[in-house]
Amino acid sequence: MMKILSINNLEFALSEQSMAGTLAILEMERLTDVLLMPQIVTDEHNIKFTLTGHNKKYSSPSLHLSLDAHFPTTCQRCLNPMSVRLKLEYDYLITDSELTELDENDDLDWLEISPVMSVPALVEDELLIAFPIAPTHSSEQQGECKQHLVQSDKKPNPFAVLKDLIKKSS
Repeated sequence: MMKILSINNLEFALSEQSMAGTLAILEMERLTDVLLMPQIVTDEHNIKFTLTGHNKKYSSPSLHLSLDAHFPTTCQRCLNPMSVRLKLEYDYLITDSELTELDENDDLDWLEISPVMSVPALVEDELLIAFPIAPTHSSEQQGECKQHLVQSDKKPNPFAVLKDLIKKSS
């Protein structure tokens, strides 16, 4: 676990500092609410991150955030447990006012200068935005959903009784 959980983002970028660490998913309430299965979160489900400051990369102080996270959740198609892996990269310009030219550039985000920026809050915000609204098994894992659907197709049709009643009354 990391010791420093907040930074002065401008000083961090200007001095080109770097930090890496692991954050516990269970310490992020908003994120565990989205997972639908927080009871099966283990140590392997932690979030690995690297935050690096840059002084002149974009002609302004900037931060680069790399995330690698593995989440347990529920497939919304078959309702079986599954995992979602997110590997993400973000770049932020550190300025005192939002830049209008950033609206055209999807590769860069803007962060206001902050003497006490919470690194876990930034990580959680980005993961919440990136997490799928309705996670489903990937194309490689479709067997999981198909197996469940085949099993559910073997159930008797509850309306079959009505069909028999119609035949008897004719």
